Amino acid sequence: MDIAKQIIDQRINKILEDNQEIFTANDNERNRSKAFLVLGVAAYLDIDLTEAVQYLTDGGNDGGFDAAYIVEAQDSQLNVVLFQSKYSRKLDKDSNFPANAVEKAVNTIKCVFDPSTHIELNVQSRKKVEEIRSFILDGAIPYVTFVMLNNGLVWNQEGQNHINNAFAGQCQVRFEHFSHIDIIRYINREQVINTQISLSGKAIQENFNYKRVLLGRVSVMEVYKLMEEFGDSLLEKNIRRYLGKNVVNDGITETLLDTDKRQNFFFFNNGATMICKKFSFNALQEQNWMVKTDDLQIINGGQTCKTIHQTVKENPNLDFSQTYLLVRLYEVEDTENPGIIQDIIYATNSQNPVDFRDLKSNDKCQRILEIGAHDLGYVYKRKRDNTLNINVIPSTVAAEAVFAVWRECPHLAKYRRNEFFDKYYSLIFDNLNAAQMVIAVLIFRYCDNNRKKESELDGIKEHRLYSQYFMAYMIGKQILKGSGITLQKITHINFYEIKNYFDQNKELMYSRAEQAMVDILKDYFNNENLSEIDGRTMAAAFRRFDIIERYLKNEIWWKANME
Repeated sequence: MDIAKQIIDQRINKILEDNQEIFTANDNERNRSKAFLVLGVAAYLDIDLTEAVQYLTDGGNDGGFDAAYIVEAQDSQLNVVLFQSKYSRKLDKDSNFPANAVEKAVNTIKCVFDPSTHIELNVQSRKKVEEIRSFILDGAIPYVTFVMLNNGLVWNQEGQNHINNAFAGQCQVRFEHFSHIDIIRYINREQVINTQISLSGKAIQENFNYKRVLLGRVSVMEVYKLMEEFGDSLLEKNIRRYLGKNVVNDGITETLLDTDKRQNFFFFNNGATMICKKFSFNALQEQNWMVKTDDLQIINGGQTCKTIHQTVKENPNLDFSQTYLLVRLYEVEDTENPGIIQDIIYATNSQNPVDFRDLKSNDKCQRILEIGAHDLGYVYKRKRDNTLNINVIPSTVAAEAVFAVWRECPHLAKYRRNEFFDKYYSLIFDNLNAAQMVIAVLIFRYCDNNRKKESELDGIKEHRLYSQYFMAYMIGKQILKGSGITLQKITHINFYEIKNYFDQNKELMYSRAEQAMVDILKDYFNNENLSEIDGRTMAAAFRRFDIIERYLKNEIWWKANME
C-alpha cells in the first residue's frame, strides 16, 4: 500500500473529526472527498485550510469545477485557478485521472470564460462565474489554470487529447495534475534540503564580511532536476513563489522556446538567489564545480525556476543543454546574525509587489497580535497553518476582516489578497490590537456564513452572494454606534462586553444592514426590481468604490437609514 496515500487518508480522518460543523453531509464518502478537496486546494495555493474552505463550489450543478480561486493581477490580467477533485478510497490501487473528467474540465473553460454562453450552476459556482465574467466584461484578460486533483496518477493520452484538441497553442490556459504526493510535500514543506548543484564553467567564490558568497551559472536542466526532485520545498523561504500565468512568466517561456534567444537566456534573466547553511566544493578544480549544500533554499527567482521546470517538462524534445541561469549562493547562519536571512529575503524580493505574509510574520505587531489573541482565548496564526478550527485565526483572514470592517475598504478586501502584507500592510495592521482584530473576524465570519444561506426574499437573494464584505462593514459601524464608543477604545478591557453586544444583536444588525443594502442597490441601479440585475453587473458594483462613497460614508444617508 502507498504510504503517502495512507498519510493523506489519516490526515482526512483528522480533519473530519475536528471539524464536524463544516463537513455536514450524511454521506461519509462525500465528506471525505470534500476534506481531500480542502487539503488539496490549501496545498496547491499554499494557504491555510481555513481560507481554502471559502473557495469551494462542489455539489450538484457545480459547472465542472469543485473550487475556484480568483485574483486580480496587474496589466488588466485576471488569474483564475479552477479545481476538479477525485478521491479514491482504494489506497492499494493507482488509477489515472478520468479522461471524461478532463473532457468536462475542457468544456467548463469554454463555457465559464465566454460571457455569452449559458450554464446551469449551483449558488456558489454561479457566484464565481459571475465574478469572472464581470471582470472579463470590464476588459480583463483571464489566465486559467485548471488543477486536476486526485490521489492517483495523471490523466492518460485520451485525456491529453481532449486538452490538445481544445487548447493547443493557447497561452491563456494550462492544465496541472496535483496528487497526494504533492500534498505530502506541502505538509512536509519545511524539510531540510541537503543536495548538490552542478555549476557550468568558471565561478567566483569570495569571503565577505564573515560570510561566503558564490557566483556562477547553472544549466536550466540543472534547475529542472532540482525542481523535479524537491518542488516547492525549495521555495519555502521564497515569498514571491509562483504566480502562475502572467506577463513575466510568459516572457521567460517565450525566451526559452525561441531557438535564437535561448542561448542568451543568461543575459535576459536576473537569475536566482539561493541561501544555505554551508556549501563546499573542490577548490583545486578550476571549473565545473560540484557544490554540496546544506539546507538549500531559493529565496529569489522562484518564478523563474518554476517556469523553467514547467517549460522543460512540456518540451522534452528541445535542447536546453546550452541554456544557462545566473546563480548567487550565500552561506549564512541565522544564529550568528539573527534576522540576516529575513533581511536578505526582503532585499532581494522588494523590487515588485509580492505577498509578504511570511516575511511580515515576525514583525512586532504580528507577535503582539498573537499574544493578545491568546489572552482572549483565540489562536492567531502568523504563518501558514493547516488547522481548521473556529478559534484559529490565520493572519490572512484577520487582514481581510479588518480591511473590510474597520478600515472601510470592503471593495478591496476581496480581490487584493496578494497585497494585504505589502501595499496595504500599514493601513491594515498599524494601531490594531487583538480585541479589534478578533471582533472584526467574528463579524466577517458571521456575514460570510449568512452569505451561504439562500433566501427567496426580493432583493436579498440578488446581493447576498456578493455583499458579505460590505455587510461586515455595516455591522461594524452599527456596533460602534450602538456601544457608543470609537474603534480606538475597543481593547481587552471591554472585549467581552463588545463581543456580547455583537452576539445578542447580530441578527437584528444583519437584518437592518441587509434591508439598507437592498435600498442602496435599488437607488444605485435606479431599479426597484433587483431580480432584473444580472449577476455580472451586481458583482461589478461591489468591486468598485461607488457604493461606499455614495452611501456608506455619507453620514446623512446613514442617519436616515440606519439609526
